[in-house]
Amino acid sequence: MFLLALYLFIAAGLCALWYWLWMRYRRRKAGEIARWIQSAISGQGCVLGIRWLSAVSFKVPLRLTRGPFRNASVKVEITPQGLPIRWLMSKLNSQQENLLFQADLDLPPSFSLHLQNFRWFARSSRKPVRENQNWQLYKADPIIISTRMDWQREVSDVMVSMAQAEPHDFLRIDFQRRSPHFSVKLPLEAIAPGSPGRACVFESMKELASRGANIS
Repeated sequence: MFLLALYLFIAAGLCALWYWLWMRYRRRKAGEIARWIQSAISGQGCVLGIRWLSAVSFKVPLRLTRGPFRNASVKVEITPQGLPIRWLMSKLNSQQENLLFQADLDLPPSFSLHLQNFRWFARSSRKPVRENQNWQLYKADPIIISTRMDWQREVSDVMVSMAQAEPHDFLRIDFQRRSPHFSVKLPLEAIAPGSPGRACVFESMKELASRGANIS
């Protein structure tokens, strides 16, 4: 009985130490991510601070001096690591850390559009393509799967416009009549140092928003 109580005491102490280290780590990481965001919008605005929404998510308000955005902010979701079991589950499930950019537009869209996994490139295998393989590449028209039999003209126009935009990986793109009018979800690693598309992420979002605003 004494050994069981001792083991429980040690386990509780280790969990408390883990949680304390996690709290320090998340504050340090939040500051680092805020600097990433500042770098991504460099010359076009500034970060106004960090506001925690939960143990694993926080909001970064932005003051932008250029572009079509108003009341802009970025919501960041980080991996839950407050307890060892949650950290282990996030690793086993390969949980991805994401950020969500949200803003209002000068003119609200006249339509609502929600796109999931909007990508310009895909392949059927995760294995890298060998350079010595004789591949024949063809340019294909965009393929869109919809649950609606008929579309608004504005939705068709914005889809064509987005297909002509600069390539970038976005997990979700939303246009809606109510605030926030425009939002984009993307992997956190997209703005991390060393990311090849880091410098053009914000410009790509501005282009998408401008295309949608011009159509509306």
